[in-house]
Amino acid sequence: MKPNKNEVKMERRGETEVVFTRYFDAPRQLVFDCHTKPDLMRLWLIGPEGMVLETCEQDLRVGGKYLYLYVDKNGNKSGVYGTFREVVVPEKLANSENYILDMSIFNPDAPEDPNATFESRTFTTEGKRTLMTHLCRYASPEVCQMMVETGAADGMAECYLELDKLLVKME
Repeated sequence: MKPNKNEVKMERRGETEVVFTRYFDAPRQLVFDCHTKPDLMRLWLIGPEGMVLETCEQDLRVGGKYLYLYVDKNGNKSGVYGTFREVVVPEKLANSENYILDMSIFNPDAPEDPNATFESRTFTTEGKRTLMTHLCRYASPEVCQMMVETGAADGMAECYLELDKLLVKME
């Protein structure tokens, strides 16, 4: 089988960091927009199997908050929320990421978990392609190992195949 030229590559860095890289066959601004504009995000940001992105809210500025909620056919919800730490259009996004596992106790106005995951995505133009470098810094070596073992790269790869389809339609 021929490997995908735009596959997600994963590299462990130390005990708590993972760096994912992925190329997209589209201009940097367009790839950045697809990561930051809710109307575009809803078209490709698929959730766990059987779930769809129901809520995609964000205030794209340093200190601004975001909320992404996924729902399944039975109405079960889960998601992520956090705060943007750095926004440099169209070069970089950095944010905290907190997981919502129990909607019955979720409070969007509660203080963030000090053990939240830190993420940054850097978008670099390389010819007619865009390289996205996605750093994830987890709270502990155990959380990092769990994310690696549960197939974080596979989940990203599925989403990015959907993004590839959208980018073709948009160009």
